[in-house]
Amino acid sequence: MNTLALTKIPYGMFIISSAFNGKIGGQVANTVFQINSDPATIAISISKQNNTHNLLSNSKKAVISVLTEEASFEFIGKFGFKSSRDFNKFATTEYKLNASGIPIVTEFTNSYFETEIVSQFETNTHTLFLCKVLNCEILNDNLTMTYSYYHKVKKGLTPKNAPTFIK
Repeated sequence: MNTLALTKIPYGMFIISSAFNGKIGGQVANTVFQINSDPATIAISISKQNNTHNLLSNSKKAVISVLTEEASFEFIGKFGFKSSRDFNKFATTEYKLNASGIPIVTEFTNSYFETEIVSQFETNTHTLFLCKVLNCEILNDNLTMTYSYYHKVKKGLTPKNAPTFIK
């Protein structure tokens, strides 16, 4: 079996953020997809080892910010290769807080979705969070960054906790 075939599945690049008990966190994710439109429902896959997973599990709320092709490798790396347990990713990031105190990343993003987690499905390493969209906005018409663009143009790497990581 050639598991590299999995790299042919298209993905986007997103910042998933959440907050719980006054602590905020966020991470890059590539597995975000629409489930249905009425009610608007989105699924996200998050590693159980990531701090963002803990925030999502406890708060039952998530914000999904859609990254644009303008996002620098350094910006992506800040959210993809450092833990919010040890590092304030938002200290040098443009964002606003929603009514629940969750950061909405406005830097290098073209849209965002404020969601409530309505269900979750556990796998060995990741949780698939099913999210009802409570609010969403378009910020600009800049092109959404695909995972393929991230690898080919930005020369990006895949973190070991990503659902698409292959040894």
